[in-house]
Amino acid sequence: MPFLRGRLLDNGVSKGQRREYLQYLLDELETFYERVSWRGELDERHWKALRSFHRDILLCLY
Repeated sequence: MPFLRGRLLDNGVSKGQRREYLQYLLDELETFYERVSWRGELDERHWKALRSFHRDILLCLY
């Protein structure tokens, strides 16, 4: 996750609210990843959450 965080925050995200929101999303994504990895399986609700993270991160970047 540190690689993803570094790449996203260093490439094109200006300071301010967008950067703070992206940091928040990445923190939440990391927590989500840890929870799911402990569980050891992916349900449909996990896929929906991942798609939501994907959409929110893309919206924050553009």
